[in-house]
Amino acid sequence: MKSTISQSFKIVVVGSSGVGKTAIVQRLIDGTFREEGQSTVGVEFKSFICPLEDQSVKLQIWDTAGQERFKSVSKAYFRNAVGAILVYDITNETSFEELSTWLNDLQALCNPNAYILLVGNKGDLESQRQVGVQQAKDFAEQHKLEYIETSALSGQNVSESFTRLAYGVATRVNNGQIQITSGAQKASPFKVDEPPKQQQSSGGCC
Repeated sequence: MKSTISQSFKIVVVGSSGVGKTAIVQRLIDGTFREEGQSTVGVEFKSFICPLEDQSVKLQIWDTAGQERFKSVSKAYFRNAVGAILVYDITNETSFEELSTWLNDLQALCNPNAYILLVGNKGDLESQRQVGVQQAKDFAEQHKLEYIETSALSGQNVSESFTRLAYGVATRVNNGQIQITSGAQKASPFKVDEPPKQQQSSGGCC
């Protein structure tokens, strides 16, 4: 039986320049990998249908620029977002240190109860790791975020990340934590399955 699209969520993908935001989105949408030679200018928009139990949600994904000179443009798209993928590069400690600034912007501009998922990208470069898993878990716990590591290069945990995000947002919409605004459109409440468990990381990501 074909699933129906019951809800539409505005999602932003956020993080410092070069962490692999666009590569993650491309892996999700096209199943391909592209080296991020040229940084995103402003924002790029994609949509993705994510199945949850017998219905589906539509993710309206805004891939935002991480460069400082485009930050004001990117922040304009945070408004009314009900979910966010907050990305850092596990091989770049500076990108991890800058997470607090990005998180503050999200919390100031997104829906007050937006679901935010912390994503450590480039897991395939384990030998170059600068940010430890426990370090990231501690940050996530401190800020009440869920955490997962991905690889845009191998595809590891990319679709799982967006499924977890969709599940988290849908749950908050259905229990009333997120009110229906321009960032989330809802047809009717529905049951959502538990998201898939994170695969064990064994290297491989970008």
